[in-house]
Amino acid sequence: MDIAQRADREWTADEFLVTDQHEFGDAWRYELVDGEVVAAAAPSPEHAAILSGLIGALVVRLRGHEGCRPESGSGAVPRTRQRNTARIPDAGIRCGEHLRVVFEVVSPSEIRAWRARDRKRGDLQIVEGVEEIVELYQDEMAAHIYRRNADESWSFTVAGGAEASLDLRSVGISVPLAEIYEFALLPERPGEGV
Repeated sequence: MDIAQRADREWTADEFLVTDQHEFGDAWRYELVDGEVVAAAAPSPEHAAILSGLIGALVVRLRGHEGCRPESGSGAVPRTRQRNTARIPDAGIRCGEHLRVVFEVVSPSEIRAWRARDRKRGDLQIVEGVEEIVELYQDEMAAHIYRRNADESWSFTVAGGAEASLDLRSVGISVPLAEIYEFALLPERPGEGV
């Protein structure tokens, strides 16, 4: 049964998360947004290289870190709002039963679709346990880090360039951006290179 045949009803997050995604169709991945199953395109080679570098760096740093592990592609369901949204971040760090840090690799097309990106970040901010959201940019060595404050508000910091590190305070690790982007072929910026 493809997604068109299943679109005649609203899904709950619980139903969505236990359904084999192949039942929705042939897309690379699906998310649930306001009860609607939404297909996502396959990542570009650069997206995949950044994600691979990130996961490799997390594996090394989380080895022996009691109760926390890296994951890729697991579901994140908001705790307070509608139970008909389930986001699938590119990667995460799960400590105990909850995701604590979520990562998204942001493509150039996602930068142009800033409202959808803001909506997804908002959905991730209300997932139980999430303390940090990291957006890694596909076309430059840069990260935007959103952190939950003690008063439940969110703060924002930027890390950029080969000398910068991604400091993940909620799990007590730091990862050099150069390590995350090691295998990514980034476009040259004016004034860079020879």
